[in-house]
Amino acid sequence: MAPPQRPDRTPDKVAAELAQTVDSADGKKKFSVRPIELVMGRGQTLGTETTSLLHTRLRAVALLLLVVYGLIFLWAMINRNGNGGSDFLNDMAVIEHVDLVRLVLVSGIVAYLFVKLQLSQTVLRSIEYTLFGALTLMWIYVRYEIALNGALSGNTAEMVLAARTQMFGIFLLIIVHGLLIPHRWIGTARVVFTMAMAPLMTLGLFAIRHADLVAELDGLTSLENISTELLIVFVAALLATYGAAVLSAMRLEVHQAKKFGQYHLVKLIGSGGMGQVHLVEHDLLKRPCAMKLIRPEAAGNPTALARFEREVQSTAALTHPNTIAIYDYGHCDDGTFYYIMEYLPGMSLDEMVEQYGPLPAGRVIYLLRQACSAVSDAHAAGLIHRDLKPANLFVSERGGMCDFIKVLDFGLVKLTNEPEAPQITSDQVISGTPLYMSPEQAIGDPALDGRTDMYALGAVAYYMLTGRPPFEGATPVAVMMAHATKEVEPPSTHSDKIPADLQAVVLKCLAKKPADRYDDMSALEQALKDCDATGDWNAKQAAQWWSEVSPQTVSSTANSPFSETVYMEHVESDTAT
Repeated sequence: MAPPQRPDRTPDKVAAELAQTVDSADGKKKFSVRPIELVMGRGQTLGTETTSLLHTRLRAVALLLLVVYGLIFLWAMINRNGNGGSDFLNDMAVIEHVDLVRLVLVSGIVAYLFVKLQLSQTVLRSIEYTLFGALTLMWIYVRYEIALNGALSGNTAEMVLAARTQMFGIFLLIIVHGLLIPHRWIGTARVVFTMAMAPLMTLGLFAIRHADLVAELDGLTSLENISTELLIVFVAALLATYGAAVLSAMRLEVHQAKKFGQYHLVKLIGSGGMGQVHLVEHDLLKRPCAMKLIRPEAAGNPTALARFEREVQSTAALTHPNTIAIYDYGHCDDGTFYYIMEYLPGMSLDEMVEQYGPLPAGRVIYLLRQACSAVSDAHAAGLIHRDLKPANLFVSERGGMCDFIKVLDFGLVKLTNEPEAPQITSDQVISGTPLYMSPEQAIGDPALDGRTDMYALGAVAYYMLTGRPPFEGATPVAVMMAHATKEVEPPSTHSDKIPADLQAVVLKCLAKKPADRYDDMSALEQALKDCDATGDWNAKQAAQWWSEVSPQTVSSTANSPFSETVYMEHVESDTAT
């Protein structure tokens, strides 16, 4: 059976606003959450990060050198064609040949690095040493030819000038390697100080091959010239080594900052007023999880932090299979609080109805019975959810079972079995989501019980059957007052496919007075079970439906917007703000 097509219905800005949780005295967000830099990829170590960075940097360096050497080659060709330049250098055809070989080498490395996207660090290091080693050897060879040409021609002034100009080349290579190629400082030092020995290596090579001409190199072998050149290259090497040490330390700090305990961030999958949700992976277990966190600026709000901690504690205490599982909790040195929960592929009821339209009665019953069971378990533990809505009911696959409901986000949970426990929300404020808020919740009644969640589930059922909430309005206050004062239109008003017995169950859940609803979630679950359409949907049909759903439509835990929680003062009339 193909997924049903959703009828055309474009939600306006008001509907989007009402879908958010209300929880603020002035209707404004109390804090913002800044983005977090992510480790892209699963379970990356510092080594794998370095490999990725090395690949990127080598491509950038090779491309930069290709441009620089290309411009030098072009400039040299123009000058050698009689338009200027030094006759001393113009007479040296070997320089032109070296320039050409250098261009070919760098071009080949650029092409290889852009074509081969996956290379090991060993291969990348080999390319690094080949590139800088070959360029240094070419520098030595050109300098050797400059010295030989000067000694044979007796033009020592031009020789010294050309040699000093050439020092810029080795200086550039040293600085580029130190600041752009990722290494620990000791690795950088080995490379750059080896390159810094190039001027002395050139003189040594010349002395071995042309001992009889050394006397002609007074300009190059003088103490003043040697000390000046060594000062240039060794200062460059020291700067490069220091820069590499600083950058290496910064990379390590950033790597540690991207870790939360034993977890690595993989990608952002949701964000909102309370914080962010990331896909993470455990370093050792390699298990994908979802991590919800609050940054220090958000945690600085005592109410926000208290809600966050209570959500963790209350949810972790629940063991029902239809309740989101909590694996871990902690905080980082910078004050970032986080907890780790199971990662669920699938979509929220909000997303499902938004994309595929109202659900058939049998499927609504199949999903709601699971939600009733999970909420009943929470009520037995003394917890009232107070924010049940389509976005907090996640349809997933667990243990080979499709259409498996998970109840999310206990951030507004109310404790009923601990009278002395401090409540996060005042008796004078209203918390929840206007579109799915019970009448007693809308008027700020402090004596809420489990039947407020029953009303919310009735509103969710209404949405699942019709594709719209029970009440809509221009403002959140107008919607809340409608919940408190107006009679709901029967779901069959919007669809003729809703069985009468299921409609009766939904309307009983949406009764204005809690006493007119079912006694508890177990009674509601039984009423749903007794409906004629109960057997119209099963696990096999669910599996078939999910197999026909486009993978692009499947999201993950908390992929839908967070509950934006703001406190509203007690509502006395529909003109209150």
